[in-house]
Amino acid sequence: SAKTPVVRGARACTVCRAAKMKCVGAEDGQKKCQRCKRANAECIFEKHRRGRKPGSKLSEASKMLRRLEKGLNSAKMKSQSADPARPSTFNGDAHSAGSSIEQHYQRTADVEYSQGGSFSSNEINISHYPSPDMYAGSSPGSRHIDPDEDDEKNEETLFPAKLIKKENERNSFFRTILNPEPSTTRPTERNSYTSPQPDIAHIPDGLNDPITAGIITEDEAKVLFDLIFLRLNSFICLFDPSLHSVGYVRARCPFLFTTLIMAGCKFFKPEKFKDCQKLANDLALRAFADAWKRVEVVQAFACLTYWQDPDDNRTWTYIGYACRMAVELGLNRYVAHPSANESEFQRLERRNSERTYLVLFVHDRSLSTQTGRHWMLPEDELIRHSNTWHQEGGGVIRAEDVIIAAFVHLRRIAAETTDVFHASKHSTLGNNNDINFEVLLRNCNNKLTDWDTTWRHEMERANGTKFHFSFLSFFRLYVRLFLNSFGIQSSMASGSRQSPSLQALSVCCTSALDLLRVVSRDFVSMSMLSYTQETITVMTAYSAVFLLKVHPTLDCK
Repeated sequence: SAKTPVVRGARACTVCRAAKMKCVGAEDGQKKCQRCKRANAECIFEKHRRGRKPGSKLSEASKMLRRLEKGLNSAKMKSQSADPARPSTFNGDAHSAGSSIEQHYQRTADVEYSQGGSFSSNEINISHYPSPDMYAGSSPGSRHIDPDEDDEKNEETLFPAKLIKKENERNSFFRTILNPEPSTTRPTERNSYTSPQPDIAHIPDGLNDPITAGIITEDEAKVLFDLIFLRLNSFICLFDPSLHSVGYVRARCPFLFTTLIMAGCKFFKPEKFKDCQKLANDLALRAFADAWKRVEVVQAFACLTYWQDPDDNRTWTYIGYACRMAVELGLNRYVAHPSANESEFQRLERRNSERTYLVLFVHDRSLSTQTGRHWMLPEDELIRHSNTWHQEGGGVIRAEDVIIAAFVHLRRIAAETTDVFHASKHSTLGNNNDINFEVLLRNCNNKLTDWDTTWRHEMERANGTKFHFSFLSFFRLYVRLFLNSFGIQSSMASGSRQSPSLQALSVCCTSALDLLRVVSRDFVSMSMLSYTQETITVMTAYSAVFLLKVHPTLDCK
């Protein structure tokens, strides 16, 4: 006999709705459904409560969700109508379709929020920078982002935390869910909108610094700043004398001001060094506890590691904290086309942020080389475009900026080679027969030679001094020594009978000897050796220890 067709009502009873199951056999509420019959339960059909009450208004969140869904649906329809025969599979074509939908969604969102100011733009914000005379009120570096110039920045708004934060900035959560009346405030114009910055803890007024604490006078501070730029900044290249005056640094961040004065006192006023050091350490604790976040705090933590005491082991911790803060503050943001209306002071502050991140990148990779730990900062757009960064200052090329761009390039060359060695060392196959280390090191050395030619030319354009050329040579020789040491490490292991690579051994020895000559002759003759930071000391010691270790091998050869 034919099976009786199952009748499913257009609506579900309360029992089936609670169980989220199909409501079968109720015949649109005329009799009990099968589930209620089996359970001997009362089968009740309630009138649906969808839709809005007459006269009610959609909340801002609901409006936003409907606009985004509409954009997605229209994009899907367009992609399907463009190629209805295309199969829906997870291959390259499907990926392309997904990308077009995402791009359409982003364009739709940009149009919808162009007046509300919900998504960021890609120009440098110039309206929030103060004049050079108003240092205390200076902006933390807010910028505009133009959606047509920075697609990657727009995609960041899709991350949950950022999307929620942006919506919350437009309307507080409680105001949004309570369906507020339309605001009578005029919408913010797009060209004056400032992209949201991370929450920056206010640095309280009235903090002690070396001047207010009575350690030094203001005139002494100015003399120390001059000496810092003359001797110390040449090694770290972190500060620009056109921006970092005593008044600017002191007003912006007492922590950074105290750290710089501490570094100056270590070499030029040693009797006041301990007092400044204690004050700097106290401010470091306060900065961490109160979560101070601004570019000057990043610089201060970095400076605490440059000329520290020999028994101080906080370098890795401080640089790691500075790196994370730099990323959170967006110091690594690449700006391809600064605003045509950018003032000189705004340019100096923008370059200050970029310079800080580039210096941190170099320091991070240097620590990774020295300790064997993994680096923290990856290569991003700012790093990949850093080869011409020194030329984009808008005026005369600074020798210190050439050094920064050169060192970023140098660390990228080093990373390419060390990645291959580390990958082969930890290979699951257990052999390295597929890698010709002689060829790998030869190519690496050729790159280092090209690097030397390129950046010596750039340093000549910047009218660099003898010290700047020697400084470039010192770091190139160290990287050359370190990378070529991979070619002889297996032969230097205890009990190894393997012969060392003569090419690698020769390059290592000549690099170590030349590096020691730079230190003992060039730096000494220029009266710069006593001002070197910890990194220079470690590199010099490594070169000397290497030569002592391979000396028996040299004798037998």
